[in-house]
Amino acid sequence: MRVAGGQEALDNCPGKEDAQCVPIVLLVEALTMKKAVSLAAILVVLTVPAFSQVETVKLKIRAVLVDKDLNQKPAPRLTLVVVRYDVADAEPATAKTSFDGTAELQLIPGRYRITTPEPIEFQGKRYSWEMEMTVAAPEASVELSNDNAKIADVPQGKPIRTMDDLASLFKKYQNCVVTVWSEFGHGTGFVVDPAGLILTNQHVIGPSEYVAVQFDEKRKVEAKVVAFDPEKDIAVLWASLAPFKEVIVAPLAKQQSEEATVVEGERVFTIGSPLNQQKILTTGVVSKVEPHAILSDININHGNSGGPLFSSVGTVVGLTTFADPDSTGPGVSGIVRIEEAELLLQRAKTKMRDISPPQAALLPVEPSGTYPIDALKASLQQQKFDEHPYIFGQGDYDVAIITPVLKYHLAEGARVQAQKEKEKRTRKNPQAIQETFRPLDDLKNWAEYTGEYRPVILIQANPKLRETFMSALGRGLANGRYAGPARMKFKTDFYRMKLLCGEKEVQPIQPGKIADVLNVHNPFVSVTDATYEGLYSYPYDAISSQCGTVTLDLFSEKEPNKPVSKVLDPKTLARITADFEPFRKGQIEVTTGLDSGKL
Repeated sequence: MRVAGGQEALDNCPGKEDAQCVPIVLLVEALTMKKAVSLAAILVVLTVPAFSQVETVKLKIRAVLVDKDLNQKPAPRLTLVVVRYDVADAEPATAKTSFDGTAELQLIPGRYRITTPEPIEFQGKRYSWEMEMTVAAPEASVELSNDNAKIADVPQGKPIRTMDDLASLFKKYQNCVVTVWSEFGHGTGFVVDPAGLILTNQHVIGPSEYVAVQFDEKRKVEAKVVAFDPEKDIAVLWASLAPFKEVIVAPLAKQQSEEATVVEGERVFTIGSPLNQQKILTTGVVSKVEPHAILSDININHGNSGGPLFSSVGTVVGLTTFADPDSTGPGVSGIVRIEEAELLLQRAKTKMRDISPPQAALLPVEPSGTYPIDALKASLQQQKFDEHPYIFGQGDYDVAIITPVLKYHLAEGARVQAQKEKEKRTRKNPQAIQETFRPLDDLKNWAEYTGEYRPVILIQANPKLRETFMSALGRGLANGRYAGPARMKFKTDFYRMKLLCGEKEVQPIQPGKIADVLNVHNPFVSVTDATYEGLYSYPYDAISSQCGTVTLDLFSEKEPNKPVSKVLDPKTLARITADFEPFRKGQIEVTTGLDSGKL
C-alpha cells in the first residue's frame, strides 16, 4: 500500500481511482474525531479497498468456416493472440481453439485486438483474422468466420492437404496406447492412470503367466494383472511407466446428466496394433448404443482387441472387443462401454497396495527391419533344400527351428518345384519356347512391407500323438482283422522352454503357446484331445556357431521342473548362422553408411 501525506496526498491520491493509495491525512482526521469509533475499525474500512481484486470478464471465441455446400466446419488448433491496445505495453494473451473451434480467456474489461499469427488453409484458400473489440461485463463473445476473415489464395505449386478431422485427435492421444503381449498373442491396451494402470480385454491375457506392454519398437516392460472380469471381458494391468517418458493418460468419458458420452451416427476412431503394426488409426461410425455396449462399423482386426474407442470429441467411450464372426464383409464390431470398467478400476487401485510394483527393466524386442526379400528368393533357387537340420524329434516333442529362409521355402517352394517340372518338358526340344513360366515374378515384396519375415528365430515344440495302450492291444489281438480306428492321445503338454547359448540363458522376445484341439474321427484314427504347443521367438543371433554349444530345454505341465534337453548338432548351428548372414550384412552396411554420413 502506497502512503501519502498533507496537500501532496490530496493532489496525488484521488482515492477512488487508485485503491492502493490511502491518504495519511484522512487517517489523522479520523484519529482526532470525538466519535466512539475505534482505530481498528477505521483501519479495517481503509484497508479493504487496498486488497480488492479487479473483476475479469470471460471472452468466448468461436472459429468456424462455411464450405461450398454451406456446411459449418470448426477451425481446430488455431492460435489466437489477444492484446489490450488501450493500455501501453500490455502483455498479450494467447490461446488455441479446441477441436470444436472454441477458446476462452479471462480478461480485464477494455479494448482488445485479436489476431491469428498463422493462417488456416481451407478449400484452396488461406484464412486469417485481425479485428478489434470491446470486452465488457458480464461476458463477451466473438465469432471468427468467412465474413470477417482476410482471405488469400494458397500459393501456386503447393498441394492442398486434406485430412480427416479425427487425425488430429489420433496424433494427440496415440501416446496413451500400448501393445499388450501374452503367451497367447497380442492385443492393445491404453493407460488410464498415471500410476501405470492399463485397460485391455481379458481374452488378450487369458491364463498367461507372461504379460508385457510395449510402447514403441524399442521399449517393452513386464506388466502384472491386477484385476479382471471374464464376464465383461475387461482386465486391468499394472506396468511401470518410467521408461515411457512420452506416455499420457487417456481421457475417459464421464456420463453427464443431460448429455450422452456417445450417440448413434457419431464418428469414432480407435488406435490399435493390428497384424504386425503398432498404433494404427481406424475410423468408423456408431451404429447403435446399448446399455452395456456400442455397435459400430469400425473394423476390429486381430491385435485391435482391448484398444480405446474415442468419440468425436476425443474421449474414450469404450474398449474395442469383438467383431461379428458370421460376417463376410467388414460387418459390425462390438465395443464394451467404458462405464463397465469403473468398478474394476476401483478394485485394481485397492489391490495395488498389496502387490509389489512391476519392474521397469526393458525386455527384449524384435530387431528393426525385415529380412531382405531378395535373399529369400535366391534361397528358392537352390538345387536341393535340406529341411533336416531344422526339424527333429526330442522326447515326446516334434521340434522345428524356423528361420525366415525355412518359412519362405515352406510357403513358396512348391512354386519353384512346379516350374522345374514344366521346364523338363521343353528342355530337350530346342524349338520349344523356353522360360515362359516365372513364378518368382509373382512373389512381390508385400510380405516385406507388412513385416511378415522378421529377422528372428522361431522355435516350435509340438507334443507327439501316440496310440493308447488299450487301442494298440485290441488291434494287436485282432490278428489282421479290422478292429476299428486307432485311438490316439497326446503324449505330453508343453509348459515352457529354455534356450542356452553356451552357459548363458537367452531371454525370448516372445514366449508363446498355441492351443491345439483335435477332434478327428475316421476309419483309421479317432482323436479327441487338447494340448498346448510352444512357439517362442528369439533374437536372430541367439543360435549361432559362436555359442559353442546350444542347448534347448523343454518342460511339460506334468513335470514343470524336469526338462527334456537337446544339444543342437553343429550342422544345425552352421545352417542357422548362414541363414541370417544376408541380414547381418545389411545391418553392417547400414551402420557403416550412418557412421560415414552416406545415408
